[in-house]
Amino acid sequence: MALLKTITLFFSFLVSLVAYSQMDFPAFGSFSDEEKKLKQCSFDPEAEAIFLLDKAVVTYDDEYHMITDRRIRIKILNGKGIDRANIAIPFYSKNDFEYINKIEAHIYFEENGYQSSTTVEKKSFYTEKTNSYYSVMKFAMPAVKVGCIIEYHYTSTMKNYNGLDEWRFQSDLPTLKSSYLLQMIPTAEFAYTVQKSRNYNIVIKPLQSEGRIYFEMTNIPGLRIEPYMDAPGDYIQKAMFQYSAYQNVFGDKQKVNSTWKDLAYSLMTDKTYGSQLDKDLKIEGVRSLTVTESTDLGKLKAIYEYINKNIGWNGMEGRFAADGLKSVWDRKKGSSGEINLLLVNLLRSASIETYPLLAAERDFGKVDTTYPFLERFNKTVAFAIADGKQYILDASQENCPAGLTPYPLLNTTAFIVDKKNYKLIKILPGNNFYKNIISIKGVMDAKGQVNGEAKVQSYDYARQSRLNAMKRDKNKFIIDRFEKPYEGLAADSFFTVLPEHDSLPFDQFIKFKQQLNESGGLTFLNTNLFTGMEKNPFISSIRFTNVNFGYPYNIVAEETFKLPAGTKVEVPEDKTIRADDKSVEASKQVRFENGELTVIIRFLQSKTLVNAENYPGIKDTYKKIVDMLNEPVVLKLPN
Repeated sequence: MALLKTITLFFSFLVSLVAYSQMDFPAFGSFSDEEKKLKQCSFDPEAEAIFLLDKAVVTYDDEYHMITDRRIRIKILNGKGIDRANIAIPFYSKNDFEYINKIEAHIYFEENGYQSSTTVEKKSFYTEKTNSYYSVMKFAMPAVKVGCIIEYHYTSTMKNYNGLDEWRFQSDLPTLKSSYLLQMIPTAEFAYTVQKSRNYNIVIKPLQSEGRIYFEMTNIPGLRIEPYMDAPGDYIQKAMFQYSAYQNVFGDKQKVNSTWKDLAYSLMTDKTYGSQLDKDLKIEGVRSLTVTESTDLGKLKAIYEYINKNIGWNGMEGRFAADGLKSVWDRKKGSSGEINLLLVNLLRSASIETYPLLAAERDFGKVDTTYPFLERFNKTVAFAIADGKQYILDASQENCPAGLTPYPLLNTTAFIVDKKNYKLIKILPGNNFYKNIISIKGVMDAKGQVNGEAKVQSYDYARQSRLNAMKRDKNKFIIDRFEKPYEGLAADSFFTVLPEHDSLPFDQFIKFKQQLNESGGLTFLNTNLFTGMEKNPFISSIRFTNVNFGYPYNIVAEETFKLPAGTKVEVPEDKTIRADDKSVEASKQVRFENGELTVIIRFLQSKTLVNAENYPGIKDTYKKIVDMLNEPVVLKLPN
């Protein structure tokens, strides 16, 4: 349940710390007996470590630099938590926007009745450059053991308050106490929204006389990663901030994006965003891409495919084009925002109705539609209308043709940015599926070994997923999808046929051998091959997050096995398992005629989002389906 509230802060440079000093915090390096004796987190017993304290205080200096003093205290509870002593502090280093200093760290431990504390030497701190935008300060605590308490603090200095980010009270580890004290610059007004579960309390103290606001949460369990979950950020307890107004040099109050209309206008007049969209970039050869196309859809595909294949993604998501679109074209590389703003520009130059679309990928988190928080979106993509049909395009995505809505955006909310036609939209998969058609032919010998060959045709999202996985690591792709899930199966050969056109599937061919299991004179043939349905992903007894599949599924497997003459087969009855709401259905048919066993498996799932309260139903349905598919055909081979 989210709480939304706006606080106005107008204050002077003289700031009193009386109210804040009354808030209870232990001294740095001073640990209570309770902390020393703690061996298990009472509200999260499975935790490997616990944040005893995570505290931040945000202030500013005479030049309005944003200064954050942060202090973190962690206790290692068991052997799995020892890696938590390897500390990494990321910061935005591009153009020296942020730097880290005043860092100090030490570790407390008790052994054989003796207490000791070790300070990390300054030479142990070092900085690594992650990419052109970010760097990370790293260090490792020495001599870490179970029961150690780690504590460190540092100062982050940013050039301005544009770096103001959300504060997370929760992580994958439990947190005993998390606090955030924010002081805004003079004459600034800001909005904040708090995302929290109704099961946990939050303290919010507006310190109006000081121009500050204080947040605190305690006893927060860790948030675990679960299969097909929404973004962890959708469930993490956190506070988010955004400017809503400021006082100009004449003393007048200027609002900033207090409505979605304001946000659209602000972006469309921004020199790094909307002002880039109608510029003539004077790019040679672009018009020639569409000369032979007679339809808007043909033009759209030609421009999209060219950008997708010729402008490389630098691995960074983004919303703006800070250096201008012409520079993106010249260097043939950019962030997702830069690439897609370039796409919008070129589509518009071809007279195709196109708008920039602010998007929040599923892994980034849900958009709160009650207030226009720009920071709730992590990238810009393109929204185009061609021949009466709408297209959502992300040219930074690999193997994602026009017409296939990018998978990371499915089941999310996005914002069309335009001065007149601005609006929030829900992104759905449409008529596209994760679709695999599997054909298997096998011959079994009298010793229970199957020599087989299979063809898998992958369409839509299965096509994109498998092409990307194979490009990353072909050997891992073969092992993970064709060998590892199946006992006794080994690939003799594997090859693929890459699709020459977007409408064609990705074809994968494999020749394999599999030695079947035998017991008590009976042989067991597993017919659940290459479907991806070998295990039930839902095994937890409880679940706190929604089940978000993203796309619907369509899987069909047709299999034939030539059996040795004289083989006796226990042919099972046809089975169909269907969810109560008919959103998931699976069937299996087995036939045995003229020495040949035929198996047909079908799996169809239409619902892509299941609320957490309905988790027991989807868990039970999947268990029944997987059990049915894994049920072997029992054979009695000839002596």
